[in-house]
Formats: sequence, C-alpha cells, structure tokens
Amino acid sequence: MTTKDQVAQLIVAEAKARGYIRDECLAVKSTLYQESEWDEVVWDPTHTTYGVAQQDASYIHRFDGAAAQVKAFFDKLDIWRRKPGASTDIWLNIAWMQQRPNWESAQYWFEHGRRAYLTEIKSRIATVTPYLDKYWPTTNGGTIVPAIDNRPDFNEFPLFLSGNSHDRNVSDVDLWLMHTQEPPKGSDNRNDAALELRNYLESTKGGGNPVSYHYTGSMANDGGTTVVDCIDTDEASWSVGNSNDRSINFCFAGTRSDWTRQQWLDNERGTIEAAAYLFVQDCAKYPKLKARVLAPNYSAPPGAADHKYCTEYLKDGNDHTDVGPNFPWDVFTAAVKKYATGDSPDTPTPPAPAPDYTKETWDQLRIEWPQLGARTLVNAVAVVGKHLGIDGFAPIGKDAS
Repeated sequence: MTTKDQVAQLIVAEAKARGYIRDECLAVKSTLYQESEWDEVVWDPTHTTYGVAQQDASYIHRFDGAAAQVKAFFDKLDIWRRKPGASTDIWLNIAWMQQRPNWESAQYWFEHGRRAYLTEIKSRIATVTPYLDKYWPTTNGGTIVPAIDNRPDFNEFPLFLSGNSHDRNVSDVDLWLMHTQEPPKGSDNRNDAALELRNYLESTKGGGNPVSYHYTGSMANDGGTTVVDCIDTDEASWSVGNSNDRSINFCFAGTRSDWTRQQWLDNERGTIEAAAYLFVQDCAKYPKLKARVLAPNYSAPPGAADHKYCTEYLKDGNDHTDVGPNFPWDVFTAAVKKYATGDSPDTPTPPAPAPDYTKETWDQLRIEWPQLGARTLVNAVAVVGKHLGIDGFAPIGKDAS
C-alpha cells in the first residue's frame, strides 16, 4: 500500500519532470486529495471510478498502483492544457477536464459549469501544503511569500484584453493601486460586476479613452467573490497615466468612492480579502514591491495604495480621488498581514482586572509581613517609634513592654 508521503512524492516528481511550477503542483495535489485522499485502492460510491485520481475504465492502468494513476492523470492534464480552449489558470483546466471534458473551453466551463467544484478541489490546500513544503521546499530569499494554505475563498480566471497595455521593465514595479468603478448611483450589477467591467474595458480599445486594469474584482449578492485577470502583471495597464509603468492596478467593480464604510464591508468584504491576497502574491513576484500598506496620510513607495495616492502624494498628473474616504483600510491592512505571514490578525491583550483597593488596604493593616519580623505594618511602625523614644508609640503583642 502506497503511503500518503509516497503519493506526495510521486506527484512532485511528475510535476517537476513536466515543467510545472510549484503552485501548479499544489493544484494537482489538492485536487487528487479531494478525489481520493490519495488512496490508491478506493472506489467511488457507485463503483465506477478508482484510485488516487478516481479514474474510470478508460484508464487502462488504473489498477497498477498510485504511480501509474498519478502519471495517467498528468498525461491527460497535459493534453487539456494544450487544447485551444485551455486557460492559463490550472484550476480551470482541471475543472474543465474533470467535470465537462466535452465542452469547448475552460472559460465556457467556468461560465456554465458547476463552480462549486472549484471550491471543493481548493478546499484541501491547507491539508496538502505541508507535503508540498516537505518534498518541494522553497526559501523566500528575504522576500515575502504568500501563505498558500490560508488563501481566501474566491474564483480567479484570466480573460485577457486584446489591447490597452504595453511592455514595461518589471523591475520598476513598486506600487499596487486600488480603484473604484463609479457606476451610476443606484445601479446593481453585483453578480457579474467583475466580468461586466472587464468587457467594458475591452470595448474602450481604439476609442478616445482606452482604459484597463490588471484585475477586476467583485462580490456577488450570495457572497461569492470573483476576480478576472485582464492584463498580465508583467505588462503596464492603462490605469494611472504617468504611473502605469510602476504600478499594478486592481479595480473593485461596481463600487463608488462615495460609499460608506458599511457599504464597503457589506458589498466587497470578500473582494478586499482577495485583493490583499493578490497583492501579497505580487510582492513575491516583483522584487521592488513590498507588502506595506500606504494608507492615507500616505508615505513613500513601495506598497499598496489607491488612485488618490497618485493625485495627492506622487502629484504625477492624476486627478482622481478613489477609492474614497471611507474605504476600510484597517480591514485591508489586517488581511495583507494575514496573507503575508500566515498569521491571524493580532488578538488584543485583555485589560488587567481593576485593583481591589479595599482588600489591599486591609492586607496592609492585618498581614504579618516576614520582612518586618512577622509584624503587621502598624506594629512595625510602633516598634520603631518606641525605640526612637517618641511619646505614644506602644507596640502590642510580642513587642509590648
């Protein structure tokens, strides 16, 4: 029987041999653990699929043990990753292959398939990360590496724009800037806001005011959070004019800069968490960018800020004031700390109990203190007074004369 540690090593070996990056290996590990808990002899409840990867009868080597099962899974995934409809997001490719392999693309699956499957296969990240760390260790080289196992629950998929970007020197990236969309007051496109904004950005191509962001994000009415990757972060998006070359830009779709704090928390709490996580990820990718939050009253780069930072602090020619005065910077800052270190926000130390002054007073009067020769404080003073010849000082007990 192959142990879990051995299965973990098999997955890492296959991933490295095929040129997978570490996060892609994590996706495979988490998926297969969700499918079988890495058990090479387990059947599904209908006795149809079998083994580590829960393979059906079309897998001719599914009874040949964990190594054959893992290899066959990677063989098929490699095919799906090369298909014309493949995504740059390995999670979407896995979901497409596992759930609806006959559909035209990973993106089509995302738009029409059972999205809960993504949540299911990502739910084992915390379980499998220690195995990944053990058999594919990494050091952060002094930079912050996101704590993968505490990734917030959000769906991210790439749907890159066909323009509205340009090449840049990534070594200059030192800012991560947040924006509001500013839709008409009273509009409510919460459920598909991120995708709708992405499509609007595409429509500005070739027009008089082409615009783009690297990410658009929104939280639906049911609390589900979606992030659309619109521009590769290695390229400059067209978001902040003269500061495009140095910044990564995230827009909260469907938001307004005149929102109250409560509106932000009610409508975008999940997106704020996702934004913080992506910021920390990008800090690991770009050496000059650091996981610092440059909240108003602002300070010098590097770090995360908003569009108003360009207007007021950099004075680079921008005139926007989003994300507005009521954005919950404290919530964003706590999330950045959590995803950068893997720790939960600090728990406040409970206040010390108030002193019991009545008890302390009686203790002073009645306790026979060893440092006073087993005398009460009052009797010790009386002894001193008597030895000094002061009238009226009359100790009692063993010191009485």
